[in-house]
Amino acid sequence: MYQLRHHPGEFAREMWGAYRSPAALGRFFQRTGSEVTQCWRDLLEKDRFYERIQQKEAELQRSGALGSSPGGRADSYSEILYLILRLARPTVVVETGVAMGYSSAYLLQALHDNADGTLYSIDLPTTDPEGRIDGDGVRDRTHVRAPQETGAVVPDDLRDRWKLSLGPSNPLLPELLEKLGSVDVFFHDSDHSYQNMIWEYRVAWPKIRPGGYLLTDDITRNQAFEEFVASVGGRPYRWFGRNGRRGALLRPPTAG
Repeated sequence: MYQLRHHPGEFAREMWGAYRSPAALGRFFQRTGSEVTQCWRDLLEKDRFYERIQQKEAELQRSGALGSSPGGRADSYSEILYLILRLARPTVVVETGVAMGYSSAYLLQALHDNADGTLYSIDLPTTDPEGRIDGDGVRDRTHVRAPQETGAVVPDDLRDRWKLSLGPSNPLLPELLEKLGSVDVFFHDSDHSYQNMIWEYRVAWPKIRPGGYLLTDDITRNQAFEEFVASVGGRPYRWFGRNGRRGALLRPPTAG
């Protein structure tokens, strides 16, 4: 369970720590620092996002349905997902990897606040409390108690813009992308093995519209993101820690 953050000093400190600075984030997304800060305040103050997530967690804990999501939780470093969607104003967002649904909740809150867009999520639920070992031999202990509890922390009032499919991203991701035709934002947060990460990037990139974004978690796990960026070009934005554990890459408006 996270700690709610209301102290004014914490507001500024966490904004800087998570995003380098509002101005730096604004430059990447071609917005002003004040626009970034206002969106951030919407999430914390107007939406009462953390209070609502905390309510969901408490309900799940009482019923024994709260799984484990060590790599995904409600915190300042995940707020970038909300801000990206607020600033980019996408219509079609595709996400791989859901688990308890923390990241999904941020994405859905942004779509709700934009009053536009749909989130299409794909997840292969793990119900083993020990998690599973990925293709690189790394154990991921993220799990849900039962498949139907995938995305359990997502507030009920955000689910009208959400379409969730359960199963492996191969073959569900290419099938979904083919059906959609193009997407505005793609977010990788599923199996973080090198093979799966580079495969998802390569499958999704041609379907991301010019001017859209590829987002990804755990880019320091292996060289998949660095190799992909080198192959397509562009200057990524990194956040979450000194070296940036998460990344965003703009697909150039006029290039492949």
